[in-house]
Amino acid sequence: MVLSFDFVKELKNALQDNFSVYLHFHDGCGGQSFSLEQTSDDIKSFIHDYLKKHNLTAVFADDNLWFTVREK
Repeated sequence: MVLSFDFVKELKNALQDNFSVYLHFHDGCGGQSFSLEQTSDDIKSFIHDYLKKHNLTAVFADDNLWFTVREK
């Protein structure tokens, strides 16, 4: 599954507007991933809820700053 740049831009804007946090998007040969400069339970919940509306889910790394997205 590959996320469109428009979708990524919408997610980035939503996080910036709601939490003033910058979401980094990493798109390379190994796949797509995201990293946050800061996180909280509210930010993680927001990401999960946002993706759930699109039948997607976030898989966070142990540090809760990096995540990938997959289909539910």
